[in-house]
Amino acid sequence: MKTILLLCLTLIFSSCSIKSKSYYLLEGDKRILQTHPKPAVIGIAKIELPRYFNQNDLAIKATDNRVIFLQKANWISDMDEQLTSVLIRYLKRYFNTTDIFYYPWESEKKIQKIVKLRIENFIYQKQKKEVILDASWEIRGGGHSKAKFFHTQIPSADDSDAIVKAMDKAFGKLELQIARSLQSTK
Repeated sequence: MKTILLLCLTLIFSSCSIKSKSYYLLEGDKRILQTHPKPAVIGIAKIELPRYFNQNDLAIKATDNRVIFLQKANWISDMDEQLTSVLIRYLKRYFNTTDIFYYPWESEKKIQKIVKLRIENFIYQKQKKEVILDASWEIRGGGHSKAKFFHTQIPSADDSDAIVKAMDKAFGKLELQIARSLQSTK
């Protein structure tokens, strides 16, 4: 009887010390020092991501040929939708406008420019202790098309909080480059 009671108490107390999952949300760059004239009514297509974002667990590149998933570090929602929303919010603040929409469904206004973003690589590289972001985007509108490539590396510690913070910083740099491309596209 004592053994069963002791076993039950051990299970109860040990279950209290089990680490819970952490859920992460990228927010992008929140520091916009000034607003800029809006270039047009803009549509943002759903962002294309690498397959390792199909799971909600945070993926890290453990070696050159191996990706692992951190079971206790999860994205709060689908990353393609999350990043698309973050980019739309950023561009609305950057241009101080509400004329930036999820494309193709959200607006009854005539979209004048469409941004299609494809992220080829967005992952923490454990051996290099950095987050890498490689992306390309295309801006179409007015019979013109402009394509760009982006690359950045942000140093990071190994823990999931630091990795997500570095990913946020990397995505913030990408947001700024897309905004500047929209400004310079006629």
